[in-house]
This record gives sequence, C-alpha cells and structure tokens, in this order.
Amino acid sequence: MTIGELVESLLPAHPDLTISKVRFLEDEGLIDPARTSGGYRKFSTNEAARVDLILRLQREQFLPLAVIRDKLKEVDKGHVPEDLRPMVTRPEALLSPDAETAAVPLETVQTALGLPVPFVRELADFGLVRIVRGDGGEEIDRDDSSIARDCWELRKFGVEPRHLKMFLNFSEREAVLLSQILMPATRQKTADSRQKLAESLEELMSLSDGLTRGLVRRAVSDAFEDAP
Repeated sequence: MTIGELVESLLPAHPDLTISKVRFLEDEGLIDPARTSGGYRKFSTNEAARVDLILRLQREQFLPLAVIRDKLKEVDKGHVPEDLRPMVTRPEALLSPDAETAAVPLETVQTALGLPVPFVRELADFGLVRIVRGDGGEEIDRDDSSIARDCWELRKFGVEPRHLKMFLNFSEREAVLLSQILMPATRQKTADSRQKLAESLEELMSLSDGLTRGLVRRAVSDAFEDAP
C-alpha cells in the first residue's frame, strides 16, 4: 500500500489518523516501511497491523511512544509482552522488516506465538515447517511461524497436520512456475534489479492467491449446488 492507502484502510478504526502521523511514527523508529525504486513508501499488511497496534496502545492504554517502541522490540525478538497478548492474535504479523531476529526459538513458541511445541514438531514431521539449529538451539524462522499459526487456526475446523500435505505439494509446484517466470530477471545483479525482482514476486504471489481463491470458491460453490 502507499501511505495514502494505508491511512484510508485504518480510518474506520482510527478516524483522526493522518499521513503526517504515519510519517511521525516512522521518524520515531516505530515502523520502517519499504521504499520503491523511486523512493516512495510502500506499506505491507504487517506494517498496517503494526500501525494499528501502536495507535490502539496510545488510545486505550495511554502509553508513550518510547514504551511502545520497547514493547515492539520484544515482539521483533519473538516475545510478546504479557499486557500485549490480549491485543495480539498474530504476533508474526507485527514484525518489522528489519526485526532483530527472523527466527523464533522453539522453546518460546508457546509464549511468543501461542503454539504448543509438540504441535510445531508435528508440523515439521510432515514437512510443513522447518526446525533448524540456531545459536540458541532449535528454532523456526519468521515465515514458518506464520505457517504454523495458520495450521493451528485450521484445527478449529478439524483440519490436522496430516491433512495439509497437499498444500505443501501445491506450493512447491507454484514455486517452480513462479521461478520460471522470474528467471530472466535473476541474471541482473544490481540493487535496483533485486528490488524489482522482489516487487515482481510480490505481485505474482498476490495474483496467484487471487486466482486460487476464485477457483476454489467456484469449485466449492459447484459442490454445494450438487449436494442433495
């Protein structure tokens, strides 16, 4: 999102939010949006969630920005402070792009992500997440923590890790296709080309997600229409 689109998306919850306020939060080091090749700010959904939390902490808990900054540093390290947990359902969605660590120690996934360690190990057994050996012991990276959270939420519908192997197969096939599409762009090694490659990948993934949702929605609708 552009900074204007970010403000517009958050206005229903924060009617007094302005572009100047968002810029101020950036100047204070609470958010760090990416930049396009032309220098324009570009906000991810993670940054939007981060801004939303900052504004709620200011409004509901009257916390100064210095205190909020310290709490967000803990989140970036994989630890959600006790008083933030009722307000944070997806800790990984708050991580800044330059979080101090991109990994969550396995021993802290219960407190940091709300996930039982045995569940994460079960996901690893099915290849859905990867447990690696870091400096402090076993850990999962930022992307895998998000995958683990989604898998945990699916349990409310009776979907267990053993049912999710097909998603892994689908993702591997999609990765091969996207890699083939982007292959010509990887031959250039400049910083600008890497930025364009990252932007193209994000756009391709967004289009792919939309196409998948549309096809699945149509298929499910057909299935229910045929049901007695």
